[in-house]
Amino acid sequence: MKKFWQVSKKPLVIAVIASILYIIDALIGGLFVDGGSFMWVGFAFWTVFFSASVKDRIKGLIGAVIGFLSAILMMFITSTFTLNVFTISISCLLGVFLVNGLVMYFEKTEKFWMNSITGIFVGIWLSFSGLGVGLNPLASFGQFGTMLGIILVYGVLGLLCAYFSIFFFNKCSKTEEKSVENKNEEGK
Repeated sequence: MKKFWQVSKKPLVIAVIASILYIIDALIGGLFVDGGSFMWVGFAFWTVFFSASVKDRIKGLIGAVIGFLSAILMMFITSTFTLNVFTISISCLLGVFLVNGLVMYFEKTEKFWMNSITGIFVGIWLSFSGLGVGLNPLASFGQFGTMLGIILVYGVLGLLCAYFSIFFFNKCSKTEEKSVENKNEEGK
């Protein structure tokens, strides 16, 4: 039984944290969109920023907002004119080139809150996904606010899941170290 518990501590920690995220999602997901479930957004942040420092997690959340706004800029540029060459949208190509090129300069900035390229691309990815329910931030201010709210709320939830995973993993490791020390002392 001790071997089972030793091997199962971390998976059980993840299972409990994921279950708590599920319960929270069940309670609040529908507040954003009827029948909405955005647990996957929390999992995305949890996964991407799992082993990041607290500082990098904060930067990642801010970066996601910058990415959200960057995606809106790309969508806006794409909607300004329609010109296709061999079925390639020139406005889309222009938007992708300009905005992605621009955000890559953020990495070089000295501003703490602007240089999470990972966070920025998570925000862009989430924005273009429509958050799985077809939201379009250019459609209305309501959809803009809903998307931003979901990204922020579930981003924070995912980052908290990552934080508590590491926190409890460290607790499990310390317990294992004490157990080994006690066994060594008993053997003397």
